[in-house]
Amino acid sequence: MYIDPLRKCKESGELYTRRANIIDFICKSLDWPFDEFLRRAEIKDRRHSDYVPSEVLVYHLRQTKSDNSDGRFVALYDILRDRVEAACPRPNRHVDDKVYEDSRIAEIRDATIDHVTELMFTDRQGYDEQLDIYEVVFDKAVRSARITKLRKVNRRETATEEVEDTITGEVRTVVEAALDRYKKTGLTAEEDFDYRIHLRRAIDALPTDEREVIDLLLADIPIETSKDGEPSMTELLGCVEKTVRNRRDRAYAKIRRALDLEIDDGE
Repeated sequence: MYIDPLRKCKESGELYTRRANIIDFICKSLDWPFDEFLRRAEIKDRRHSDYVPSEVLVYHLRQTKSDNSDGRFVALYDILRDRVEAACPRPNRHVDDKVYEDSRIAEIRDATIDHVTELMFTDRQGYDEQLDIYEVVFDKAVRSARITKLRKVNRRETATEEVEDTITGEVRTVVEAALDRYKKTGLTAEEDFDYRIHLRRAIDALPTDEREVIDLLLADIPIETSKDGEPSMTELLGCVEKTVRNRRDRAYAKIRRALDLEIDDGE
């Protein structure tokens, strides 16, 4: 059975492709009546034998535009929206018999949902390549959107805590403090400015998983937390503490090597 390929390209020029198990599931699910697919899609337990992967759900949602079925689109959209919300940190925390909502976490959740929703509706009007990644690695795509919204909220709340100055491109103080042990001593003002530019380049060149850890570090997000409602790196990135620390350490090592090479070469 032929399934239209995705259109979004990687930096290498190679097209994004669905995983083999997702393609197999899509082919199998195309033989089900819509009501049967909807019943299975409503199952939330990933361990259930009838659970529908979110990547497959996104595929079917996008296909509703071919038969102009608004009813099917809304039914699938409601399920997918719930999955996006479930992937975000919960803003509510319980203190004794009262429930408090963390407005900052709620805003990040709502902004993430709004972002994915916008992609769905723009794709329905034509084709939005940004939605392709949700057919490849849904959880990672939602996580990336969530971190992007987190950074925007942090920038707005504490303008002096941005990663870099929007005019000079200088890396903010907390980054320098975290990487201070790699910085050469006795730099002139001009050399110090060059160092900050190189540091920004080194951070931008990191692999996505390592750069995400640095971004969260810059946003003052703890690796783990015991406070109700407070986001942590382990929760946002969906991995254990050891993995986060390993990614952080690898990132620091790569930044150090990059700085040594760039500054020594006088670039």
